Formats: sequence, C-alpha cells, structure tokens
Amino acid sequence: MKIECTKILLSHQGSVLVTKYNCILIHTFTGHGYEVVDLVSTRDNLNIYSVADKQIYQWDVSKGEIVRRFNSTTHTQRITSVAINGDGTLLFTGGADRLVKVWDLRSKNDQPIQVLDDAEDTITGLYISETRGTVKQGHVHGDSCGHGHKCDTQGLIEKQIITSSVDGCIRIYDAKEGTLAIDQEEYPISSMTLTRDKRCFLVSSTDSKIRLIDRDSCEILKEYTGHHNKTYKINTCTNFDDSMILSGSEDNCLYIWDYLNASILNQLPGHTDTITSVHSHPSKNQFITSSKDGSIRVWSNPESNQQ
Repeated sequence: MKIECTKILLSHQGSVLVTKYNCILIHTFTGHGYEVVDLVSTRDNLNIYSVADKQIYQWDVSKGEIVRRFNSTTHTQRITSVAINGDGTLLFTGGADRLVKVWDLRSKNDQPIQVLDDAEDTITGLYISETRGTVKQGHVHGDSCGHGHKCDTQGLIEKQIITSSVDGCIRIYDAKEGTLAIDQEEYPISSMTLTRDKRCFLVSSTDSKIRLIDRDSCEILKEYTGHHNKTYKINTCTNFDDSMILSGSEDNCLYIWDYLNASILNQLPGHTDTITSVHSHPSKNQFITSSKDGSIRVWSNPESNQQ
C-alpha cells in the first residue's frame, strides 16, 4: 500500500522529523483515522496540533500521545489548514467548507469563539501575523477591494489573520475586523505564506506561477515560473535569509529560484511523485521536502546538487 506524505514539520529550532544529516526517525505519532493534511507546533515545541478530515488533534510531543480531540462537528467538510498564535492560546482552522474558525485553547469548550465566512471556496492557506506595522489595503488590479471595503485604509495592525482561498483571494482580518481581498488573476490559489521578513506574500496558483506580492502596496513584485502546479496544494517557502524561493512541483522536482531576478537556480530530481511541501531550516541552507511518493527528503547545500 502506498502512503502519501502531504505535510512536514520542523521545530522552531529546525529539527523535529530528522536530526541533522542522518535522517533518524525520532517519533511516529499514530492515531489518525484519516490522511493528515496539515499540522503546527506551539512555539515551545511541547504540543503539536494536527488536522485529518474534519478532526483536530492535540499531541503531547514528549509522550507522543493524543491529549485532546476536538468534537467531530468542527467543520462540515475536511479541514485543509491549521495555524496557532504566538502564545499558544488560540488555534485557527480553515476548511473546504470555506470557513475559518478560531478556537480558545485555554477553554475546554469545543465550540469556536469566532467564525470567518467571507471566502467563497476552500481555504488553502492560513497565517497568523502578530508583528506591529502599517498595512495599506489595496487591490492588485483596479481601485476596489470588493465587499464594500475601501482600498486606501491605513492603520497600526497588531494582529492579523491572513487567509488564501481557491476563490483566488487573499483576505486579511485585522483587529478592527477589516477585510482585504486581492485579485489573483482569476486563478485559484493553491497555497500562501509570508517571506521571512514578513514584508511580502508568497502566493502559489494553479496557473503554475508563484507571485511575490508586496504586503503594503499589494503590488505583484515578481513572478516565478518553470515548475508545474495545476492540481495539488503545493506549499512554498523562502530560505533562511530570503535570498531564494523554494517550491515543490507536480513533475516531482524541487525548484529553487533567485529571489531578486526570479531565475531558476536549480531543479532537483529525487522524488518519484509530486512534492507537496517544502520547509527551510531557520539559519542555514538546508531544506526538507515531502511527497506523494510517501518519502521525506533532506537537502543540504542544494546549489551544488547535494542531497
């Protein structure tokens, strides 16, 4: 039986699944009844939250045990994304039911404390930003953000919930409940994240393009092409110093672009099926990929094709 690996997780220090270069399995967490789609760890690395079908699981990392299951009515369709705030008190989930739900982890109540229902299709990305700064709301093409929101609003943002959806929009929820929608060329968004410096969105779409979008002006700064992404949710990332863009691909290769000029630095084979997720070490050029072929690979110094 073929087991697909759709998501990987690094600790905040850079190692959970593997130790340095020897790829030793540290622990296997068993107990999911369905495919594990996404997972996130608390900042202290004591707990992992995973999502499978419509279920949310909380794991004690040291014991490898499930310590909490949320009720089976969390979402009406499968959960696709999960995120957590910095102090580990709030959990955020997005689903194919187009909803984003917020959960108070300090409470034993399994009901969400907030539901965001603006998206018109499956949630494909979920990011919690708690960096203070000024965000200018805008639209990539034209003057209107849609949904009755003006595009020239500025304000001090303390906390933001940032979501992406198959409907082609990125939405930003701030403390004042303002919503920003960004038109993405009419192509569904397959994944979304932020660069390391938090200044740009990195948005993957099913037109096989990755767009670097300025967070303040909402302008497309760069487009990265050459890989294949028509069907699957493929996560992308930058390396530790934001000098490279990395993405999996449906041609089974890991692609690496130069951040500034958008040229392909390397196309690395090795997997035998679609690479669905890639993560970077927080302080050096070491990367980990997962694939539908069921394997996880660690890449070090990829510029010289070493694996």
